[in-house]
Amino acid sequence: MWGFYFAVVLLGIGLFAFSVGRSLRGPARPARVDGPLPTRAALRVCLADLELLAREQGQRAWALGNELEGKDPLAAWNLWARGWERRVADLADRCRLDESSGADAAARSELAAARDALLALHRVYAAQVNRFAQEQGDLLQAVAEALAHAREEVSRTR
Repeated sequence: MWGFYFAVVLLGIGLFAFSVGRSLRGPARPARVDGPLPTRAALRVCLADLELLAREQGQRAWALGNELEGKDPLAAWNLWARGWERRVADLADRCRLDESSGADAAARSELAAARDALLALHRVYAAQVNRFAQEQGDLLQAVAEALAHAREEVSRTR
């Protein structure tokens, strides 16, 4: 009976650990497709897409303070951040930024360096947002509640 009990407990712990590991790893990336390298024109499109992602990240980071009345601004940031990281990874795959051979290897290398710098900045933004939420989340919630109460009181009809 003890053997059965320990087997069930170990199975439960194993399933829990597997589930946590799978959720931390994230969704599986599609397999890389071997084919022709992108042309110079395609790399220009890749650069424009990377610039749009950089602009979106900057706007989202500065606009985060405007979302403080939402249910959970930290969760909204984290959801957006995961999608944004996925789009950066898709761009890197589509443009084959990690490929070091071919005619436009220098251009792809520069795009990869720009992508890496953008991801480094994103990691700093994410760390700051998470740290602020941990240290000052109660103040953020107090401001949101105070504004909601003030709005309710001002809009009350007599």
